[in-house]
Amino acid sequence: MRPTLLGLLRALYVVLAALATATLLPRLGVPDAWVPDLVLLGVVTTSVLRGPLHGALTGLLAGWVVELVPPVGSPLGLTALVTAVGGLVAGLFHSPASRSGLRPIAALAAAGAVVGLARAVTTLLAEGSVDVLAGLARLASTAAVGLLAVPVAVAVDRALVRRRLG
Repeated sequence: MRPTLLGLLRALYVVLAALATATLLPRLGVPDAWVPDLVLLGVVTTSVLRGPLHGALTGLLAGWVVELVPPVGSPLGLTALVTAVGGLVAGLFHSPASRSGLRPIAALAAAGAVVGLARAVTTLLAEGSVDVLAGLARLASTAAVGLLAVPVAVAVDRALVRRRLG
């Protein structure tokens, strides 16, 4: 099976989102607690369009990309596992017949909550304490960016599929 242009665009987005999250946003002065999870937005978009299995695999691969971009703050494989679960949860909102704009937003909320909770639990286990406000701030910034970006990304993805690029 050969890669499609749409698949390559999705992979490019994940790499650029991981690099922007790790390098560009902190350099622009965005506090660490308010840096949105841009990679999760791409995983949610793909999951809503393709389903839970594809969402989990996309989340796993995206998590590995995030782990390859320094600085790595968690044990190797943990980010990939957490993002895969987020992709799986978002994929449960997949419905080929539905064109509702609320479905991607609900998937983002569910995946963001799962990923945020998993990060809080792993931080608590590793460090013995967790900064709840920082976690909520990151979830809020991801949701705010996602409210604008995910419906647009879903629409663009669907348009590219109609043009037979996917």
